[in-house]
Amino acid sequence: IRGCFCEGGLLIGKASKKDIISIDKKVIKVSDDGFFVFAFGRDYEEYSNILINKLKKKVKIEQKKYKIERINNLPNRKVEPKKEDLDKIFLDQKKIKKAKSSITDKKLFKKNFILPVSGRISGVFGSQRILNKKPKRPHYGLDIAANLGTPIYSPSGGKVILTAQNMFFTGKTVILDHGLGIKSIFAHLDNIFISEGEVIEGGTKIGTVGKTGRATGPHLHWGIYLMKTPVDPESLIGIDLNS
Repeated sequence: IRGCFCEGGLLIGKASKKDIISIDKKVIKVSDDGFFVFAFGRDYEEYSNILINKLKKKVKIEQKKYKIERINNLPNRKVEPKKEDLDKIFLDQKKIKKAKSSITDKKLFKKNFILPVSGRISGVFGSQRILNKKPKRPHYGLDIAANLGTPIYSPSGGKVILTAQNMFFTGKTVILDHGLGIKSIFAHLDNIFISEGEVIEGGTKIGTVGKTGRATGPHLHWGIYLMKTPVDPESLIGIDLNS
């Protein structure tokens, strides 16, 4: 098993289709090519119980402290959307939800994950955001501030399953399927250079940094999900996930 035993961490393991695996009483499916995955959420228990066939192991989960981020001077319409915006938001969320729920039952990435853009980390996973003094849901991703037009590269291999030019909150948006239920979402782009259906390698140029959607300045929002569970992108950087 490779990965981070931490809040927001992702585990990837190699197993036989005949192996019986459960984590915290949840039965884990082994993919057709012999991999299984599990993600720890933002607020997870201090310990996790792993059962592989008859072998049991209790492991400690690293707990994290989440900071408060205050962002002011956003246009009121981006903080409290008007009624005419709600239909657009609903359609955007429906497209994103559909993309996140799709499953490719094999591992599509071949190399380890890398940062998709060079820049300053301006927002971290799990932080609580207060927009124009109004508390919002936790930030499920990594924000990297960079100059407008800075190239963005695929952090690992996968298939492009969504490109959108004008989402209300995320602006120009790309979702990449890495296989096994793992997805990357890239938001606020200025340009998109890839198309839905393409299968790309890690390090492929997918677009450029922008400030589209709900953004106060040019940056990339990079989120990772295992199905509905958000994963901390930083927990994957520098970890050998190849088996």
